[in-house]
Amino acid sequence: MFDNEELYVLWKDSSIISRVMDFIGFTDIYMSPLTIVLLILFFINLLVVTLNRVPVMLKRAYLTGELPSFAAAQLKQGKNVAVIASETDGAGLDERLKDFFKEKRWFFREGRGPATYIAVRNRLSPIGFLLFHFSFFLCLIGGLMITYTRFSGNLPLTEGQSFQGDVQQFRVITRDPKIFKRLSPLELYVERVQPVYDREVPTELVVGLQAKFGDDIQRTTLRINEPLHRGAMSVIVERIGVSPLFIVRGPSGKQIDAAYVSLNVLGGQEDVFQFDSDRRYSFNVKFFPDYVKEDGYESTRSIEMKNPAIRLVVGKDTKIIYSGTIRLGESADLGPFTVSFNDIRYWVEFLIVREYGKIPLIAGFIIAGIGLIMRLVFYQKRLRIAIEYEKDKPLLYLDGRSEYFKYSFEDEMAKLVEELEKFLTGKRKG
Repeated sequence: MFDNEELYVLWKDSSIISRVMDFIGFTDIYMSPLTIVLLILFFINLLVVTLNRVPVMLKRAYLTGELPSFAAAQLKQGKNVAVIASETDGAGLDERLKDFFKEKRWFFREGRGPATYIAVRNRLSPIGFLLFHFSFFLCLIGGLMITYTRFSGNLPLTEGQSFQGDVQQFRVITRDPKIFKRLSPLELYVERVQPVYDREVPTELVVGLQAKFGDDIQRTTLRINEPLHRGAMSVIVERIGVSPLFIVRGPSGKQIDAAYVSLNVLGGQEDVFQFDSDRRYSFNVKFFPDYVKEDGYESTRSIEMKNPAIRLVVGKDTKIIYSGTIRLGESADLGPFTVSFNDIRYWVEFLIVREYGKIPLIAGFIIAGIGLIMRLVFYQKRLRIAIEYEKDKPLLYLDGRSEYFKYSFEDEMAKLVEELEKFLTGKRKG
């Protein structure tokens, strides 16, 4: 809708519609009033439906309620009824039926009517419906906990520097929790930072770190995309830079100020810093990792730090008072004082994240998966069996149904009836 960001900002600042949408929260999609109202209505509806279906699902899983009532005359009217003649009758036939379905891992019970039975495969499949819908509430709990307890901040540390839990050290805090504002005790100490290059291409970043969670001290190595997790806390390496040590001395050589200054100057970028002791001076820095000067032109041979040098432009108020390049161990003469480049280290920026709610969220997804598997893979199959005597010989009438795949179940039932007939007549293989 807009050709560039400036036009969008201009419209945003002058448009009444934009101000109204910001005021009512419609520009914050996930937390807008409309989204929250719809989510509340959705979960109310889900709760009502789930509670209403609990008795039905328990009954369908044969955990509550009475077994269905039917008789042989009713089964005879079915289109796909199967008939088995048996030589065994009475209690012996009951035991034979129980043994057969137990061997096949079917749930088997006597029916409400005389000489009737129920056999069910995957009896607990309907419980999958309840598990699936219950998982939504676990996901809701986990999502709410993550939303309201999440802390996220970027913490730059130089090699040899430590973090003792002071939030003032964070460069920026991008997410402040609504509840549980106090962070768990965390201390970090950066032992070493080692970038790895392959043909002038950075391929790896190795950070030797000593982390203290409460009373537990852990020495570990972090890499890009390999964060350190401890409970609700995560420490992730995001980016790298250099920290030159600058020392300021007066005319007598006495040290006035000194600091490792974290600069974002890798890749040819320039950065600016000031000393707290005198904010009138500004220092513009360009960094050469492997300094070389050819034909009056300054550049770097490689991106690896082999011969570091710094192009320094110093300004006081609005005037430039120094411009030059100093190598490691050299100084810049600024008149009333000197600035020396004495050491250089790497710094890394960590993303520190603390959030609760992962366990119920992950549990919700797992339970949802189990519920779907129970309903769609291990779906319920049911057989109704009734015995009728003809000339003192029992005839077994069987009909069945399956929740899904009706036609394939007919083939499965035909095979099951054949195996049952062989089992009752003693003609089974083996």
